[in-house]
Amino acid sequence: MDTPELAWAGRTVSPRGPDIDAAWVPRGQGGDGQGGDNLGLFLGRLRRHWALAVTLFLLSASTATALAFLLPSYWRVEVMVMPVSKSGAGFGNLDLGSASGMLGGLGGLGGVAGLLGKSSSNEDEAMAVLGSRELFDTYATQQNLLPVLFASKWDPDTKRWTVPADEVPTLRRGFKLFNRSIRDIALDRRSGIVTLAITWKDRELAVRWARDLVALTNAQLRDRALADANRNLAYLRGAMANAQKEGNSNALNAALVSAYERTLQNYMYANGQTDFAFRIIDPPTVPDVRERVWPNRPLFLALGVILGALLAAAAVHLRGRAADAALAGHR
Repeated sequence: MDTPELAWAGRTVSPRGPDIDAAWVPRGQGGDGQGGDNLGLFLGRLRRHWALAVTLFLLSASTATALAFLLPSYWRVEVMVMPVSKSGAGFGNLDLGSASGMLGGLGGLGGVAGLLGKSSSNEDEAMAVLGSRELFDTYATQQNLLPVLFASKWDPDTKRWTVPADEVPTLRRGFKLFNRSIRDIALDRRSGIVTLAITWKDRELAVRWARDLVALTNAQLRDRALADANRNLAYLRGAMANAQKEGNSNALNAALVSAYERTLQNYMYANGQTDFAFRIIDPPTVPDVRERVWPNRPLFLALGVILGALLAAAAVHLRGRAADAALAGHR
């Protein structure tokens, strides 16, 4: 006898037979429930190959832990400085336009017009010198920094390089390393404060480098200012002598005297000012041991756990596929 068909939701469904309506199949057990099938398949492979998964996970986590504690530690030292503003060229409130006009008409004295019109601010120059290769070359030569920067290529016992002559580090290579990975200069344009940062594996040495670089910048710019002032004073003395011989106007003589006095003031300022280019706002201090910036141990451990889990999952998946393929081949 024929079995009557069952009606549901306007459709007739046979209670038996291979062609069961897909709408009656529970999710995760066929039809469009491929996500549940895949998860079940993966968990089955994980149970079969748990030893491989655990091995890879522990290997990754232990490697990350070892790197976190064996890699050399680096610390960051910062010094905050403020560029010192100076009224340049030593001419103060002198009327540069009128003085330049008067001097430009005198034979042999026209060069003073360019002198009087010189810009006054040295802040940009100070920033450029602080990050310059010349400053590094001078300091690296004074302190013999190349063996410190390239310690892996230097034998401290024999005081010789352990690499061939064509691979011996040079000042140029040292500057590239120092400028790229060790020294960092940041300018806060709102406040004008400059932050010089040194990142190195010796905390006390990093503090000394930060202080010395600021001091050397001050010394170099101070020496340049003294040399410029001496040259300007000599030029102005000659200009005043020529003006008196030629019987020039009192206004010109007064302009030259005022320029000479202001240049002399600048000379005296540079001669007695230690912080000529930068004034230290916040001096560098030795950071705490826990303040290391590299390696970041918690980050290394977290990455080791994540990478270990991904490697274990991938290995279990590949091993399970290979085993399934081998089994299918035997059938």
